[in-house]
Amino acid sequence: MNPEFDARRSKNGGRVFWVKLATATGFGQFVKEHPPYDDNVAAVHETMSGAAGAVVADRGDEVRITEGYVLTLASPFCLAVAGVRWVGEGSGTKVPVFTVQNATHGISLDAAGVELDNVRFAAPSTDEALSMIRIKGAGCKVQNIVGIGSGAALNFVDCITVGKGSDDLVLNNIRLTSSGAAPVKTFLRFEQPTSRFTSAGFYARGSVATAGVIDDSGARIKDANISDWRIAVGGSAKPAVTLDATGGEGTVVNSFFAGTHTTLATNAVFSGDYRLSQVYVSEETGNTAQGALIPAVDSE
Repeated sequence: MNPEFDARRSKNGGRVFWVKLATATGFGQFVKEHPPYDDNVAAVHETMSGAAGAVVADRGDEVRITEGYVLTLASPFCLAVAGVRWVGEGSGTKVPVFTVQNATHGISLDAAGVELDNVRFAAPSTDEALSMIRIKGAGCKVQNIVGIGSGAALNFVDCITVGKGSDDLVLNNIRLTSSGAAPVKTFLRFEQPTSRFTSAGFYARGSVATAGVIDDSGARIKDANISDWRIAVGGSAKPAVTLDATGGEGTVVNSFFAGTHTTLATNAVFSGDYRLSQVYVSEETGNTAQGALIPAVDSE
């Protein structure tokens, strides 16, 4: 028996489930070491759908997607059970990989308190796939994500979209890229108003068709706490960040933004009551000059 499995508790006090391909090395032995729970609910599932059917809302359950797991998404995979943590095991090339096959969203966080941790998204296998990740539930956390926004002539529209009801969202350690041949529209798009948004570590580089990060009209962000963002975009006259919805407010610290828009100010827009510290902005497209610290401090 797996010693951890003997305790039959996740870090949040619920059950632990595993998703493992039946073709994976040692699958049979793995199942023996992780037998069903006392009520005969399987602990090991060959598919994410199977695991999604086993978890219970707000019990503190955790689903571990084992290393080397790969899945092609023909339609959005909805994480619709509240309070469940989905975490990929492994590192580097062993991290679970998802490929979005059609012009849809990839993984959709539909319920409150859902966590998605340590997975990768390959470039889509169809053009204009809507997003890698769509967030629609309150209190969700998405972290340790690597995503390829475009490859060859195929691209995502947006890499991550934040929809209605996504208050108290946490985005940490997100790493995204986009090629010039088929740029994404944005790396991160806020579609609806969002309150109490927190993000530490958002790294994005590559060509965009609209902007690196953007809020739609009326999609104000309130009580934002942003730190350690590094966003550099290519394309003609493209800003790194445009958060200009009326009523936006928060703090932005220790960040760097490089765009190709007309001025330093328009390459990193934080309208409303945002307070900035150690925020650098560049309009250079090469390494000939460094970014400028904005806004400029006064003589005091």
